Amino acid sequence: MESRRWLPYRHLQSRHLSLALAAARVIAWIGMLMIAGGIAYGIAAAIKGAGSGYASLVLGMVIGLIGYGLAALALSGGLAALVGIEENQRRRNERD
Repeated sequence: MESRRWLPYRHLQSRHLSLALAAARVIAWIGMLMIAGGIAYGIAAAIKGAGSGYASLVLGMVIGLIGYGLAALALSGGLAALVGIEENQRRRNERD
């Protein structure tokens, strides 16, 4: 299996902002893992059948993990958008 297939923003390239693109890719992976971890933790806790006091703690953890994961994905998307804008401007200047 091709390793680039699993790379977030694989079609995006940058000459000047390659560090920002690498950071966006790493942050995207962290966000996806946090969301998957939050879902897995919620399923595991639901299967365990916790008491009422424990359920509110689990719900807070699940919502926190998913929320922080979504925030990481939003940050990653913002960095990728900046890289895309910079590349578009660079290509436009090279054409003209």
